[in-house]
Amino acid sequence: MSCQLATLLTRCVLTFSVCLVAVGGAAAAARAADAEAVTIDTTFIVKTPPVRLDNPTHEARASVILMTGGDGLLGLDATGNVIDSTGNFLIRSADLFLRHDLNVMMADTAPAHPAGLTDANRLSATHAAELQGFVNAALNRWGKPVWVVGTSNGSISTVTAAGFQPALSGLSGVVLTSPVTVLATALEPTFNLYASRITVPTLVAWHRDDHCTVSPPAGSAALFTLIPSGHKDSRSFTHGHSVATDPCGAFSEHGYAGIEEEVVEQLAGFIRGDRRNY
Repeated sequence: MSCQLATLLTRCVLTFSVCLVAVGGAAAAARAADAEAVTIDTTFIVKTPPVRLDNPTHEARASVILMTGGDGLLGLDATGNVIDSTGNFLIRSADLFLRHDLNVMMADTAPAHPAGLTDANRLSATHAAELQGFVNAALNRWGKPVWVVGTSNGSISTVTAAGFQPALSGLSGVVLTSPVTVLATALEPTFNLYASRITVPTLVAWHRDDHCTVSPPAGSAALFTLIPSGHKDSRSFTHGHSVATDPCGAFSEHGYAGIEEEVVEQLAGFIRGDRRNY
């Protein structure tokens, strides 16, 4: 597996070098001092979508790579605008992360995976190489600590980012929200192995009334226990106002409908290292 990853990473580095020309050679500090949001896909070309605040944020203290759930597709157009209409919790909350002084990179799994990612894809060496490319792009653009934040199926990607070996370089920590913990029997050993290797700072968050069958609250609690990181914490949330008929839908408790601001505030506090959140 290590050899496979090394080959893939070599390809990513070559593609990433081309990307640097595409996004410009200016230093990150010269490009933007305030926190900003961008999108990226598996060509590793960074694009700037229309996520803007009326009042600029302070200089970012860290950068987050948001991994959406479902099949991982955002439906980016040619300019990097997110045209996906599922309303994923993390993607619709991008501006909230900005307000908490965090750079935001929203990752799309196209064009490498035009049909989207399966759970098996998310646990693969190929995907680990893609995640390394995203981390590299965030470091190059902003030079700030990089965290991978996933929700639902996206948390499987987050487990891979933190638990794959050889370890991804430049990763400062991970956040898993409403993590999918009920997987096909054949995938459970790999998922559990990766989780048991996570040593970077880690936050696991879930809604106590999440009725999605693949992300039960008890599964999130068990996953938190399995992770050996010496700097880990958990958050469980209540309330909100679900408007989804699908318990796994973006606007259900699974997607923190109605409590997005509270949830993002807690996630951002952990990422920034605010003592009041411990």
